[in-house]
Amino acid sequence: MWWILLFFISGMLLIFSEFFLPGGILGVIGGLLILISAGMGVRSYPDYFILIIGGELLGAGVGVILGFVVLTKTRASQLLTLNDAQTQEAGYVSAESDLSLIGKEGIVLSALRPAGTIKIGTQRIDVVSDGVFLDEGTRVVVVQVQGSRVLVEAVAQRSKQPE
Repeated sequence: MWWILLFFISGMLLIFSEFFLPGGILGVIGGLLILISAGMGVRSYPDYFILIIGGELLGAGVGVILGFVVLTKTRASQLLTLNDAQTQEAGYVSAESDLSLIGKEGIVLSALRPAGTIKIGTQRIDVVSDGVFLDEGTRVVVVQVQGSRVLVEAVAQRSKQPE
């Protein structure tokens, strides 16, 4: 009887330790210990099969939920989790927007389907079209820059649009 309980509690502890030492091994061993304890319980007390399996499932579920609730309130969890947000207002920017590109014309170097490369002066720039496939050599104009995403349209297509 004590071995069954010892295996179950050890399995639960190993599964909880998986949150702090990720890798999968501790969780797998913990799961196996829980299954072994269930098997030992069923073998020792075959008449109580449903109670043993149900109790282990209920105990594991309640244990995991309580573990989450308790662990999120502890100082250790505060040290292990990142609580700061890296916002643009705080100066965190993934890529600076080169707004000077807007309105400049270039030539398509590699076909835009819808992403590719254009050349503006001596500068090669990775761009995307607005869903239209553009062939190599097509003249394009930069219409929008958002971070590292540069949106272009064909010059002929742009002149057709009413303003």
